[in-house]
Amino acid sequence: MKAKTIALILIPLNILLVYFIYNSINSEIIFNEEAKHRITENVQKLKDLRQAQIKYKQTKGIFADNFKSLIYFLENDSIAIVKAIGETPDSLSENEALELGIISRDTAYVPAKTNVFDDAYIESRKKDFPLDINTLTTVPYSNSKYNIDAGQVEKGKVIVQVFEISTNYETVFTGLDAKNKSYELDALLKVGSMTEASLNGNWKSE
Repeated sequence: MKAKTIALILIPLNILLVYFIYNSINSEIIFNEEAKHRITENVQKLKDLRQAQIKYKQTKGIFADNFKSLIYFLENDSIAIVKAIGETPDSLSENEALELGIISRDTAYVPAKTNVFDDAYIESRKKDFPLDINTLTTVPYSNSKYNIDAGQVEKGKVIVQVFEISTNYETVFTGLDAKNKSYELDALLKVGSMTEASLNGNWKSE
């Protein structure tokens, strides 16, 4: 009788234990899938911000050190596009053809955001995450903005312009139970560097 009683007690306990184990494993799988999705979305945003910074520097000579300037550039500035009119003979350089009057140059101005995010760039983006300049500086699923900084460093006696845009994983995983998972929540997900002349991101692949 005692053995039967113990068995009757152990059966629901075993079922409960199996449930908790299954639920724990299932929760881990769900978290990892959501974490991967969020990281991918943030990486795309950081790539978009890098693209904006590159064009900003080409236009103004420095990187933006705040989002107000960067977004104003995208929404209000224009970028000069210089086109050669005519055909340059094979025997001449473009400058020589220009001096001889064989070709001429025409300067047109296009909205900055049209040039920054041109058709080729849009085609290269992940289609799952539509580009929205209004939310470009905000970390998805949070009310937090990315951190931005810019300046210059000396490399080989040459002054180089640098920038860095980042957020930490705790912000990336806002609303998720990310504690005791395989991520350092204080670690940064970033593009650029304030100590190195780099435009790369620190994610696994570009």
